[in-house]
Amino acid sequence: MALMTSPDLHEIDSTLPSGWRDFADVLAAGVDRVILYGPPGTGKTFAALHFGMRSVDSERLICTEDITTADVTGTWMPTGESRWEWLEGPAVRAWRSGGRLVVDEIDRAAGDVVSLLLAMTDTDGSARWRHPQSGEVLEPAPGFSAVMTTNLERLDELPSALRDRFPVAIHIDRPHPASVWRLSEDLRRPALNGTLGDADRRVSLRAFFAFDQLRAAHGPERAAMLLFGETKGRAFLDALAIASLRA
Repeated sequence: MALMTSPDLHEIDSTLPSGWRDFADVLAAGVDRVILYGPPGTGKTFAALHFGMRSVDSERLICTEDITTADVTGTWMPTGESRWEWLEGPAVRAWRSGGRLVVDEIDRAAGDVVSLLLAMTDTDGSARWRHPQSGEVLEPAPGFSAVMTTNLERLDELPSALRDRFPVAIHIDRPHPASVWRLSEDLRRPALNGTLGDADRRVSLRAFFAFDQLRAAHGPERAAMLLFGETKGRAFLDALAIASLRA
């Protein structure tokens, strides 16, 4: 069975995995605060950046234990001798453009960063921020939305205040078809299915893209061994062979 031709991120397709249908339905209804959660390598960030976006760019913030509030709203930067200007961060840029703020791996952010993100993703009419340089009071432009992602499987590990800001949380356990479209054709369906099945042996999208690139340079066996080692590499190649017979 062939994959659909040129998948469209903006369409609500009944053949999509349930998580992606849910995401499409939520966005179509105008809900603009969403958490995507589930195992890594399923294209959550890809979809958060592109799904439902047409004319305005998304802004991305990757959370780590080391990021600070300056990474969210901005910081003072030297621009010349004895001169400093405020360099705006992704949250403020998304507010100004009416675009989407994508916050990756929110569970890794420190408490002060989470507190600031709560303020920057508050509901329309409540969210305000004073610009340190100009003194202007900013509010999100019309159309602003926020999507957070996490690899957690249990949402009760997130702060309750954050869950209240983002009442809709969608479990994503399979890639969106559009996220595999840049793969070679024979890898698209196995990538959608995860190929090796259970969580312990699941193959992420990143691994499929790396395999595709390595295979072009060194052939499939060498690519699989470099990525997965002897045992898992052989299992991966066997799974691809079986998938090709079923296609």
